[in-house]
Amino acid sequence: MSAPSKHILVAVLDWGLGHATRSIVVINALLEKGCSVSIAGNGQSLELLKQEYPQLNFHELQSYDVLYSNGRPFILNIFLQLPKFLKAIRLENKQVEELIDKNKFDAVISDNRYGCWSKEIPSVLITHQLNLQMPVYFSWLSGFINYFNHRQIRKFTECWVPDFVLNPITGRLTSTENLSVRFIGMLSRFNPKKIEENDNLIMGVVSGPEPQRSVFEELLVNEMEKQTRDCIIVRGTPKDEERRHSRIKFVNHLHTNELKELIQKAGIIVSRSGYSTIMDLSVLGKKQIIFIPTPGQTEQEYLAEQLRDRKIALIQKQAEFNLTKAMTDVKGYNGFTQVIQEVSMLHSAIDDLIMMIK
Repeated sequence: MSAPSKHILVAVLDWGLGHATRSIVVINALLEKGCSVSIAGNGQSLELLKQEYPQLNFHELQSYDVLYSNGRPFILNIFLQLPKFLKAIRLENKQVEELIDKNKFDAVISDNRYGCWSKEIPSVLITHQLNLQMPVYFSWLSGFINYFNHRQIRKFTECWVPDFVLNPITGRLTSTENLSVRFIGMLSRFNPKKIEENDNLIMGVVSGPEPQRSVFEELLVNEMEKQTRDCIIVRGTPKDEERRHSRIKFVNHLHTNELKELIQKAGIIVSRSGYSTIMDLSVLGKKQIIFIPTPGQTEQEYLAEQLRDRKIALIQKQAEFNLTKAMTDVKGYNGFTQVIQEVSMLHSAIDDLIMMIK
């Protein structure tokens, strides 16, 4: 008689869609190994996963209810709301313990949800932010912020980092001697295939939380209206009404294969420098990339600077965004050399997790 399948809870953060899209790789790997998977989360990321996996069970979790500001740096904004987040994390942990007790989960894998762990079953945190980056003028807060961050990470049985040990894209974000971590390679839901690029197509990828998501979308619209090339914007809003424009094509959301083929087809990509987007573009080997980091979001600013310094992608500040100039300047950059995902690293981590289950 074969052993019963392991029941795994995958919990996903709802700060933009990136945590959901990279979790697709993890969910697919679990399903390939015969595991039973349930998904927990909230907001747009949960809606996206419901569309991808209509056959699975879903659970609504406590929202972190982040209030974003156009004026303050992102990480400082998070720091000022720390008491609220601590309360949300405690409530989230209570919810997860109740779900574990009710559904008899064997393990939980959390993508950046710090309350989704249990002392009773193996618990894994997936994150690429072991060292949170503070703005220069608030660098004195780094020690306190990262002490708290590391304390939360240690509550998990394991911490998985979606990057490579050698020549990591994440740089000092994942460089630490204070934590025991496991690198699992790039997490991209895309498997590239040969598609001819259309040099005449500019693609904007909008992502992230409000209000900056909408700010970026309007900037793209204003700049694309000045172009003679074909333009398309993927809005990252699965449940919104479709937006219409006389010249620009809008798409709220595309399923995995449709989005992959569109990205491969586009001659120029304009997007935020979120890490999930970076992993997708690296796996697809995209060449002409223009990154507009979310203002004050130090992680995105750092990652974009890393790629600029390696001559991979062009950066423009949001306040200085000029698509016509960027389309000329990006020709001086080399783009990504297509990265092999090495899914065996993720599969090995999952195999070891399954071995931990009593």
